[in-house]
Amino acid sequence: MFNIDFDSLIAVCLPALLWKPKLFAWLKVLCYPVTKIYDEFMAKRDADLYNLRQDSRVFSMQAVFNDRFDNVSRRIYITDGFTKDRTYIYTPAEVKPLYLGSVPLYNPGDYADTGVDFIVWVPTIVSLSAQDLIELTALANNYKLAGKRFKVYRIVL
Repeated sequence: MFNIDFDSLIAVCLPALLWKPKLFAWLKVLCYPVTKIYDEFMAKRDADLYNLRQDSRVFSMQAVFNDRFDNVSRRIYITDGFTKDRTYIYTPAEVKPLYLGSVPLYNPGDYADTGVDFIVWVPTIVSLSAQDLIELTALANNYKLAGKRFKVYRIVL
């Protein structure tokens, strides 16, 4: 429906008696603005169809990120958020066992109840400017489900 070949359209609409190279070239020049608008329309249409095919599933979001920022090696990936349980240390007044042992210490955002729902891991090999990080965050906000929280981490591979 949208595939228009303007050269063949000019040739079909031109009577056979007027098929001359100069006239054909002149008509092509007259049709150039329409051809340019048509090419921009097709590029926008392809971009819109690509955006409509993507959604909030992990493989789809990974594909969007890798298509935009790491098209060749495709090293950007998504994992679940932190799910670490809190370990509580009780005081003597609580009459509960006080056992420190080997309690791992994590950042406040690493726990399941305060952390994030998913993490976007971007290798440092993938060169991203500050503007690219903003765009990556905007893409994630666009495709994620409402209410989901995420973080973007740079990792060394």
